[in-house]
Amino acid sequence: MQPPIVKGLPILGSAIDLSKDILKFLGKEYENQGDSFIFNLPGRRIFTTRSAEVAQHILQKNNKNYRKDYGANKLKMALGNGLLTNEGESWFKQRRLAQPAFYKKRLESFFDTMQQFTLSHIEPWKNKSTQTIYIDAEMMQLTSKIVVETLLGSDITKNLTGIQSYIYDIQSYLVKIIRNPVYEWYSAYNGDKKQFENIIQKFDTILYDVIQKKKKSDSNNDLLSMLIEARDVDTGEAMSDVQLRDELLTIYVAGHETSGYAIAWSIYNICKHPESYQKVKDELKLVMPDGVLTMENFGQLKYLRAVIDESLRLYPTAYIVGRESKEKDEIDGLEIPKDIMTLISVYHLHRNPKYWKQPNNFVPERFLDKAHPLANSDAYFPFGAGPRMCIGFILR
Repeated sequence: MQPPIVKGLPILGSAIDLSKDILKFLGKEYENQGDSFIFNLPGRRIFTTRSAEVAQHILQKNNKNYRKDYGANKLKMALGNGLLTNEGESWFKQRRLAQPAFYKKRLESFFDTMQQFTLSHIEPWKNKSTQTIYIDAEMMQLTSKIVVETLLGSDITKNLTGIQSYIYDIQSYLVKIIRNPVYEWYSAYNGDKKQFENIIQKFDTILYDVIQKKKKSDSNNDLLSMLIEARDVDTGEAMSDVQLRDELLTIYVAGHETSGYAIAWSIYNICKHPESYQKVKDELKLVMPDGVLTMENFGQLKYLRAVIDESLRLYPTAYIVGRESKEKDEIDGLEIPKDIMTLISVYHLHRNPKYWKQPNNFVPERFLDKAHPLANSDAYFPFGAGPRMCIGFILR
């Protein structure tokens, strides 16, 4: 059975509606067409779904039939062949090589560093009781500092200046060309592409210098040291400097922004719902009466964890996951054409009434009991699914 097709404008298809607000466009058409449909853009067709079964099929059960999409290919301009952009056997070997650096025990060793940076960052807020705090920007700054510190270690970061501004410029350019493919062509004429290439060159000089210094350093309590020490279980090979460079930038880009937005949305939801705010306060007083947070009592904050899970359900950081089919595929009678871009709308899947009771309501309690009728773990994809699930998922 062919998916329904949205009837758009001649030549343009649904490009105008999509460019105005992609989530609004998809939400409207899911209501009109059903959980899966096809729409047209100039020169290409797009298959999209909010079905948990179809998403699982694409990301996990038949993932070998799907490659990374346009956006991932553009990310390669900066990230190279890191875990986010690489594919096939090369990706598998890289994932296996990097995985030990992300074992839970190793990542837990950064707990004190994260807490110290957080306390230091929010200290000035005590004097801003009557001022507006832009929580999304604040959390971006905080997670950026934490990721750089845990990636490189204090022996390196204390001598680094300007690295975060370089990364911001790189991210800004990539976002523009992914959201608007025409911009890449235009940027070649207005000088933006040349400026981007110059920034990448300067940034690479810094990164390769950092890698050489870290190889000579005695410090090993950081992710870069762990990646340098990693060896392939079959060949005994280490990562090359190019691989280390690609993974460093990948971990930073994939780690700080998603974490920052997740924290910001969680704080937003707590503030918007007084009853949840009170429950979080009560739990904190009960679990840490002396006001000291440790790795041990952190795991006892069950309600706070549910708040974060529910915030990720309503506002997933990776709200759309893209792939491209290699061959024609079928799931439960639904045909997915060959060589078609597929968009899994995690945002709408997480709010699909087929899987979630009160789908648009903030109800952290649904995650306190996995058997709760409001929850559906099979339709929960905040970290992706299948073999390419976020490598930091273990911390969840």
